[in-house]
Amino acid sequence: MSADAPDGFEPSARTGPFLDLIGPVYTRTGEGGILLGLRARREHCNARGFVHGAILAALLDVVCGRNCSAQAPSSPLLTVSLTVDYVAAAQDGDWLEASATVTRAGRRLAFADGRVDVAGRPVAKASAVFAVAEPAP
Repeated sequence: MSADAPDGFEPSARTGPFLDLIGPVYTRTGEGGILLGLRARREHCNARGFVHGAILAALLDVVCGRNCSAQAPSSPLLTVSLTVDYVAAAQDGDWLEASATVTRAGRRLAFADGRVDVAGRPVAKASAVFAVAEPAP
């Protein structure tokens, strides 16, 4: 475990160039599904010192997608729509914890609601829709 993450969070094994750029991103799986965590740093902040909305949106997109993907693991998902509401500010040093609830997962589309919390209070909420991609031949 890193001193940068709360107990139970491990560095995410699923990563990529963008997550490597903003990370390290941490993950924890439990009864509530897959959680993602990120320790906010100065480079995540805008000129006013608050975590940029793009960082929050990225966490929401990934956590919603991973939770939907857990219900349809054989097919990749593509983001169709991500609607984000920013409800409070996060700052440098805050632990950003993203969670999601899958509301429906069908053969063609999957839907999820997500949120990012800081110290148990929401800072952003999202509604996401994903297309279930056709498996490659």
